[in-house]
Amino acid sequence: MSQRLGTISLSPKGNESPYSSYFLKTMFGISQLPKNGLRVQGDAQTFNDLAPEYTEGNSVSGAQKKLLMSLVNGVLVPVKKNGQFIVKPAPDDFPHLPENEHCIMQLAKVIGFDVAQNALVPFENGELAYLTKRFDRLKDAKRLFIEDAASLCLVAPVNKGSDALSYEFTLNTLFTVSGQNRGVTLNGFRQVLFAYIVGNNDLHLKNLSLFRKPNSQSHYMTNFTPVYDVLSVAPYPKYYGDDLSLSLLNSELEAVFSEAYEQYGYYTGYDFIKFGQQIGLSNSATKKLIKQLCSKVENAYEYIINASQCPDDMKRVIKLHIAEKLGRLSRPYPVNLV
Repeated sequence: MSQRLGTISLSPKGNESPYSSYFLKTMFGISQLPKNGLRVQGDAQTFNDLAPEYTEGNSVSGAQKKLLMSLVNGVLVPVKKNGQFIVKPAPDDFPHLPENEHCIMQLAKVIGFDVAQNALVPFENGELAYLTKRFDRLKDAKRLFIEDAASLCLVAPVNKGSDALSYEFTLNTLFTVSGQNRGVTLNGFRQVLFAYIVGNNDLHLKNLSLFRKPNSQSHYMTNFTPVYDVLSVAPYPKYYGDDLSLSLLNSELEAVFSEAYEQYGYYTGYDFIKFGQQIGLSNSATKKLIKQLCSKVENAYEYIINASQCPDDMKRVIKLHIAEKLGRLSRPYPVNLV
């Protein structure tokens, strides 16, 4: 199987290059792969040495080291402003995280999420870095107004994954600041459910953002931005404690869990139905959302993971984790419940 560093398709064509011509055009604005291929300047060590200098004062958030970069003659080089791309190497404690994130982002795209454009690009020594194209920059040089959920929920960034927060509170707040846009609720529900399935317990408030167009006359946010920073933490057991970054329901903050959770000891489909109720969705709509998303993941995850650049042991762990979560979501409801 050829190395797939751009889009992973469920219906690939033979003799694929790492990036299709369409992908090169839409992602990088070039018609063909440069003679020496694409690469990130230097290596992970030089990247980390540069990161403190180049990240000073820019708006890129998060603890993982990342740099704004521009493509110059096939080479991604760091810039202090106006970079089109955000590049991230693998942190010391998270080997092969770029391959992991690219894999899960490709799965998210295949099952219907609007995702930030992304790719894997090698450093000069061959080690892969994860690259995402900024979605806040528009063709007319204007920018989307973007605000993350920490800001919208009036939560200090340091408390973005606080034990005192829930997705129920978060999505109800985002529903309000979007002018009661039910599409925001549906989108947010799917993101939380997907995070649970793939083992992304890093879906904190800084990794959920809404946007508003620059010419908008409304003070309400429009909808979620494309999905970003989605990965599986399951291959890193040291960092995989709770299944989700936040509690699902407000009641859990007072140690009150659903009857199903008390019976099984983990979230099942019933908990997500309760979650749907608390954010204004009908039981029938919530059941349909769960069934559809689980079905799409089930039909795609093995192929996407097998086609990814993740090492074999990581592929195995992620596939087992997803299979386990799909099983949990299909557990029978306790007697006399929904």
